[in-house]
Amino acid sequence: MDRRTKPQWLPHVPAALLVMGATVMAGCTAPDGPVTKPSNAPVVTVAPVSVAESFPKYDALRAEIIAALEEKMPDISWTVDEPATLARLKDGRCMLYPQTMKSSADIVEPSNHFADIFSAGDPVLAQHGFPAFDGTDPVPGGWMVTRSTDPAGATLTVESKSPAYMRMSVPVDSPACDPKEIPAG
Repeated sequence: MDRRTKPQWLPHVPAALLVMGATVMAGCTAPDGPVTKPSNAPVVTVAPVSVAESFPKYDALRAEIIAALEEKMPDISWTVDEPATLARLKDGRCMLYPQTMKSSADIVEPSNHFADIFSAGDPVLAQHGFPAFDGTDPVPGGWMVTRSTDPAGATLTVESKSPAYMRMSVPVDSPACDPKEIPAG
């Protein structure tokens, strides 16, 4: 071999570095929670109402569901993970997100793979005009997810992968879609 020629692998180094860099960056941009879609798109039959009307209704549901879960599984507590907010979606709708709640531990095993979530939550959902949880959605990445959507399109989701989160999204009628519209609580 002539020592003046380059080794054959040298031209491939930049491409290999590019692939390695992309792989590292992909790992850094993974979402915090599962990427989910409802199993069956709900039929919305009720128009959105104001934030002033929606917030107390759905915040009460949040509080009652958490109380029911803590009663059913007293060794697991729930705390506020994110405050309530409003956000404008790309399609122009305004969405209310009541407080996101976070559990002190994973709930899959303690809830008998969500059976206790259903038995504790379904009666509360019914009192607030929501259908019962309909099993769990298949979600990649080890997440276990269940949800219920009311006729106004408000969705309550419980998702667990150590810890668990309870989230809600509620379409609201708000031209300004300003978080300052959320009543102080």
